[in-house]
Amino acid sequence: MSKFIDRSVRFYRTGSAFVNNAIQRRVNKAKYIQADKSNYEVICTDGLMSVRHYKAQPPGSTMMIDGKPYVARQRRYAMPIVLVPPLGVFGWIFDLMADRSMVQYFLAHGFDVYLIDWGAPSQDDMNLSLEDYVCRWFPKAMAAIREHSGSEEQSLVGYCMGGLLALMYLASSNDDNVANLVTIASPVDMHQMGFSGPLSKALSKPIWAIGKITGLKITEMENRFFHVPGNRLSLMFKMTNPLGTVSSYLQLVRNMADDDYVSRYMTMSEWFTNMPDYPGATVQEMIRKMGLYNRMTKGRFRIGNRVADFNTIHANLLAFAGDSDNLVPIPAAEAIMNVVASTDKTFEIVPGGHAGVFTGSKATHTTWSITKDWLSQRSGRISSGQASD
Repeated sequence: MSKFIDRSVRFYRTGSAFVNNAIQRRVNKAKYIQADKSNYEVICTDGLMSVRHYKAQPPGSTMMIDGKPYVARQRRYAMPIVLVPPLGVFGWIFDLMADRSMVQYFLAHGFDVYLIDWGAPSQDDMNLSLEDYVCRWFPKAMAAIREHSGSEEQSLVGYCMGGLLALMYLASSNDDNVANLVTIASPVDMHQMGFSGPLSKALSKPIWAIGKITGLKITEMENRFFHVPGNRLSLMFKMTNPLGTVSSYLQLVRNMADDDYVSRYMTMSEWFTNMPDYPGATVQEMIRKMGLYNRMTKGRFRIGNRVADFNTIHANLLAFAGDSDNLVPIPAAEAIMNVVASTDKTFEIVPGGHAGVFTGSKATHTTWSITKDWLSQRSGRISSGQASD
């Protein structure tokens, strides 16, 4: 009889938690989303762009990262890390759940951490171009970081398009004070990208010929035709792995009674469902220069009134690709090794798809750990700090 009562109580509690979470995740979504929680100050703003400086935990305090305790170090490295998000997402993807936060991971290991936040473009910002991001905002952000940190040298860490923006900045600015560059799943060779790459390559010559004959050119089309609203961008991203989207939702239903599981699902889902617009002028340039004509692999192209020459980049380079990344396959990311003049350069293939390689369950022990070890040898120490490993 007692076993029956115990089972009944467990069933009731599980069912009650299931119903409560199913309702609350709809009416009180903010309760479950554990992102953008790290303490920071804004040190620079210009329009949509801002620069964050993240404040470290007190030395000796303990934090949990991916189930492992880390004791916060005193600041150990002279060279700050500058995180560069892609466009089309919010910068807080670097600061997801407390135990899956890249920001907290690097703070815990003694790095000074900054982030360039590109803001949330809308339809009104359709005319934002690569020139705005690369030649206007990036230099201003770096100048603010140098003044605030007191360090002339920095390390850039860019994910996906963030890595490409960092490359374009270095190629067009001749900024020799960036000592280290880390790119994570950044598609330098866009003709190697899944279905879209071969299609772009096949269309490049016909589109060029049509423009030559008719005078109708992509550059003369209005930016509003290329502007991608956030909800459409979200749908496009999910369609790159529709089975995965369905599978993850079914797993949510199975684990609806588990508060922690629902919170993790909702936090990751917020990344893929709440996306800012992708500015039309930027999309137009990317389609033409990087998609159709694949000019990054050719080593140079014009951004505004500057020429981005990738052969002028000498920063130490660490590049990552995911072994199951269908959006940015290994050859697309590995092409960076052939377009920069760096002598110290390393290419790593790590487990995960496009999101997993950056912040999946294995990223802490692969992408993050490799980056931490690599940067620790190239960032200059300023104190012995406290052990946390």
